[in-house]
Amino acid sequence: MRITICIFITCLFAHAAAAQLRFGSVQEIWRYADAHNVQLAAALSRERSAGLQLKQAKGALLPNITANGAYTDNLEIQPTLVPAKLFDPAAPDGSFYEATFGRRYLYSGNVNVQLNLLNTQNWFAVRAARLEKEISVLSIVKTKRDLYEQLANVYYTYLLATEAEELSIANKKAMDTLFASAQRKKADGLISQVTLNSTAINKEKAEKNLAMASQEKQLQLNALRQLLNTRDNIQLEETPAAITADTAFAADPDVLLAAQQVALYKTQWQSSRAAYAPSLSAVYQYNLTIAGDDFLQFNNTNHIPGQYWGLRLSLPVFAGNTRRVSEQKAKIDWTLSQQQYEAAGLQSQLVNENVRLSYQTAAGAYDKAKSIRHCIAITTNMPHGCWRKVRFPWMSACGIIQT
Repeated sequence: MRITICIFITCLFAHAAAAQLRFGSVQEIWRYADAHNVQLAAALSRERSAGLQLKQAKGALLPNITANGAYTDNLEIQPTLVPAKLFDPAAPDGSFYEATFGRRYLYSGNVNVQLNLLNTQNWFAVRAARLEKEISVLSIVKTKRDLYEQLANVYYTYLLATEAEELSIANKKAMDTLFASAQRKKADGLISQVTLNSTAINKEKAEKNLAMASQEKQLQLNALRQLLNTRDNIQLEETPAAITADTAFAADPDVLLAAQQVALYKTQWQSSRAAYAPSLSAVYQYNLTIAGDDFLQFNNTNHIPGQYWGLRLSLPVFAGNTRRVSEQKAKIDWTLSQQQYEAAGLQSQLVNENVRLSYQTAAGAYDKAKSIRHCIAITTNMPHGCWRKVRFPWMSACGIIQT
């Protein structure tokens, strides 16, 4: 019995440990998301599908080979009228003999081979499929970038919420202490009811801020579970990261995607124009017919082979104006993609400028905060009398107040 209980407890703890995810940095979250995020997995699947479509488009350039077979049972062969003079020159004019030609059972088969020598639409289809493959690869880069931004936002928002919760807990304890002190002073008649009410309001605000901070933490954890596609418990820790002054930007996937879209729509427009072009193909066919009077008996049969090859030219003349409409629509899509490409480039530049400005502002604020913290640490460690003499000069030098 004790062994069974020990095994159960061990399995329970093992399950609890397996259901716990711990991340010490945003990079660890990114690595986990690479293998578990649904949107990223969908982008990878689309990339594989685009690769198969490219193979399919290239396959249209290969020869097309088909094989056919047929079986015919002539239950009754229709007689044919044959002029009697073919067999008897002395037969009167207008006289005929009834004769039957052929055999009852026919077995036939043929092999057809067709190779497109000139088909511009197939060529443009291969080019479009290749562009689709490149677009799918860029979509993976874009999806990963957007995912990393979301994960980083959730991660650091959670850390900020954790700090806010800790501050709210300390603030709530302070407000509880002040409220208890105010109640005692009110009972002793040292403060008014207005002061007590103000202290109570501050206490309620501290409790509300604590509840909001705790709720924000839970919301961010749920958002992280959704992005990581997991129900496991998540524990986040903060690893101090080095601050770098590198403000260079890599190529924007949105701009690269827009450029590939322009090339794709241009190819589709060229393909629509190619619908007016003729197509040329080479064909070859081999036929074999076996005729006999007995079913599946090939001893007394006739073998009738045949084969030919040739060239086929197809020239589209009229198709109900559908090709012209398709060309106009493709031209509109191409023009729109060019405008979207220009807009994507401009938006990328503005976003980069805003990010660089925000970074510089945050870096300046960080340096200022370190300076203020250093000044406060120096002044707070001085004796009380010295602090009264130097606090304003020190605060002025640190940029806290103006003297």
